[in-house]
Formats: sequence, structure tokens, C-alpha cells
Amino acid sequence: MEAVVNKWLAAFNNTDEFFRRAIVENQEEILDLNVAQLKEGRDSFGNFLEEYASDDYARFKQALGSQAPFGKPDLILEGDFTEGFILRYKGDEFFFDSTDEKRNHLVDKYGVQIFGLSFESQTEITPQLAASFLKFFRNGLL
Repeated sequence: MEAVVNKWLAAFNNTDEFFRRAIVENQEEILDLNVAQLKEGRDSFGNFLEEYASDDYARFKQALGSQAPFGKPDLILEGDFTEGFILRYKGDEFFFDSTDEKRNHLVDKYGVQIFGLSFESQTEITPQLAASFLKFFRNGLL
């Protein structure tokens, strides 16, 4: 009986690690949700990004097939910025970032809120994260 109790205690003491593993396991889907928000011209708060200064450029982007409403940036031209998306880990925290050289310029222009998940995206990924967490938790009991 003591062995079973010790297994349960060990599993409960490792919940932070199980959450980290769940995020790592689902990081591609998490990053894809961030890209999907930008394709709609939205930041991590669900707000539209500041409009283009030029209607000509807005028309150019629409002609390229931008999914964002007219005049709203999607931060995607050739795709390098979003293809460089990564999750960085520091302690118990995860940070969205991009390895692309335009990263600092785009953060300066649109704010750090271009990175991260909106409430809607968080709601969408929660079932996958919960399933991954439970898998790691169960494995911790074995």
C-alpha cells in the first residue's frame, strides 16, 4: 500500500513537469494557432493589428490572398517570420518568439502581443493539452 501512496505523491509533485511536457508535445499546434490568428490580422488579445498606412499596399496584400480584412496586416509576406516561430522555455514559463530577423522590427511596430494565444485559441488547444497532461500523469502512476 505504501508503494501506491508514494507513486501518487510523486505524480502529484510532478504536475508542473507534466504540464511542461504537454506543452512541448503540442507546441506545433500551439504555434500554428498563433499563425492562424495573425492570418486573420489579430493579436494575442484577439484585437486587429493597426492598419496599413498605404491603401495601395493593402490592395497588394489582398491580391496575394491575405485572409485578414482589408487594410489589416497579417505579418506574412514570404512566411519567414511565422516559419521562425518557436516556444522558449525559462523556468516554469513559456514564451512565444521568432528567430526571423524581422522579429524586433515587427515587435516595435505592432507590440509583443503579436505573440501568444487569444482566449479563443487557448480554448481550442485546451482539450489537447489536457489529454497530454493526463497521459503523462497516468504514466507517472505506473
